Amino acid sequence: MQLRAIVPLSCLSLLALAACAGHETVKSSYVGTASMSRDQVRELLRQNGYTDVTGLHENGRDWVGAAKLKGQSVSFDIGSNGTIHTR
Repeated sequence: MQLRAIVPLSCLSLLALAACAGHETVKSSYVGTASMSRDQVRELLRQNGYTDVTGLHENGRDWVGAAKLKGQSVSFDIGSNGTIHTR
């Protein structure tokens, strides 16, 4: 009788392993700026206090342009890791 208990448990273990063996899914809320659309970059800037964005364009994997931040005119670039640098 003990063998009967082992067989079903072994089958369940194999089924569970087979379901997990295919691939691993990693979820992240961050999407690199290199894959963002112009509108998504504008929204990222807006959420970080930038207004009056002008000259927004891609430069390699970065986005660059000019805007106002706290009333001051600044130039910015956004690296592929999402960091906004102002000049």
